[in-house]
Amino acid sequence: MRAIFHSFDSIEASEVLIISGDAAHHLNVVRVKAGEKIIILNGKGIKLGGEVKVITKNLVEIFVSSKEVLERGHELSLAIANPKKDAFEDILKMAVELGIKDIYPMSSEFSQYDYVESDRVQRILESALIQSNNPFFPIIHEQVKLSDFLNTYQDTLVFFNSKTSEGPASNLKDLYKKTILIGPEGGFSPSEVSLILKFSKIHEIHLPTPILRAPTAVASSVGYLLAGQNS
Repeated sequence: MRAIFHSFDSIEASEVLIISGDAAHHLNVVRVKAGEKIIILNGKGIKLGGEVKVITKNLVEIFVSSKEVLERGHELSLAIANPKKDAFEDILKMAVELGIKDIYPMSSEFSQYDYVESDRVQRILESALIQSNNPFFPIIHEQVKLSDFLNTYQDTLVFFNSKTSEGPASNLKDLYKKTILIGPEGGFSPSEVSLILKFSKIHEIHLPTPILRAPTAVASSVGYLLAGQNS
């Protein structure tokens, strides 16, 4: 069943949802048809089931047949020292598809891109939301320096460290709320790694892989943690 994104806050089953303006134009572009059953997502955890009743160039009427208020499947978040723009945009798509809760963009010694909120970012998020049927957008915070993030963040950090460690593996199974910390394509500098490892709630991940691109590191780390959480 086709999914669409539409920003709404309050609507109930058996009501009619009216979409107008640019959003209605978009539904025309993707060839939504009268009589078609669709899913409507608002990015805030609400999933509507409905049927298109009327569609014109500037207006779409959808009869809402069902409403679900959903909860997130996990509490994984992501702190990323920004790689190049294309890689960062790939990470945004993955973050939606993987159900990431919060994204904390950071600048570091080797980071290569400064994140700013934009229409392009919103389109990327909406496209990934529709493709994955994820009812939630991630919350993207303002970009800060790595050192400032470490000084203010309060919860558990899971550091994807590409360098091997001789220490014991961290036990992460019982830690429900976690934020994955990943560096840019050049990694973190030695002084930054030292700073990270001094963080009071730090745990490390070491995977037996070659050097990974930042988007691949995100997907691998999330898979590793979710597999451990559900084992």
